[in-house]
Amino acid sequence: KLFRYSSKEVIKVDIELAVQNVQSGKETDYGYIVKYYENKIYTTVFRLVRQHDIAQDLVQEIFIKVFYNLHKYKAVGSFNAWLYRIVVNQCYDYLRKQPKQSMLKEIEFVEKQYPENMILQKEQLHQLDQLLHQLDKTEYFILLLRYVNELSYDEISEVLEIPLNEVRNKLHRSKRKLRQLATTKGGYFHEMQ
Repeated sequence: KLFRYSSKEVIKVDIELAVQNVQSGKETDYGYIVKYYENKIYTTVFRLVRQHDIAQDLVQEIFIKVFYNLHKYKAVGSFNAWLYRIVVNQCYDYLRKQPKQSMLKEIEFVEKQYPENMILQKEQLHQLDQLLHQLDKTEYFILLLRYVNELSYDEISEVLEIPLNEVRNKLHRSKRKLRQLATTKGGYFHEMQ
């Protein structure tokens, strides 16, 4: 059995087995792959495009592309890295076609009875957005893949097609750069130092 279910989500998935099943013609197992990755991929895409509708469209395009190219996956590297390479390429393609826009998204606030929380949250997001804009795209993708998607250094190296040492160096430099920027810019993130 590939999966164990709770009432809300898939708890354990043998992705490599699901991929093999789909490659050998059992296409219904593709739904398990989608279920396992959909939230992680949506989070990654949304953090880059900052628009719910566009993120949903891109995620759908990504899963269609993965389905039609799954026969090309040869299990040489991890499926995780192969999949995120498609995610990164799709996001790069989209962002390349767009004028530079703020990564800041208007937040839907649940706690409307506490306007001071809304103002603080919006200010924190704005400051973080300003700090992240100081990073280049590769640095930003490395941070996103490492801390949001929890990819290993080896997987990030494979996804971004850069040497492992460069992944480590860029991750270290980008974290140091963010700390320095937070210190010099002041504000909420300065208080976190």
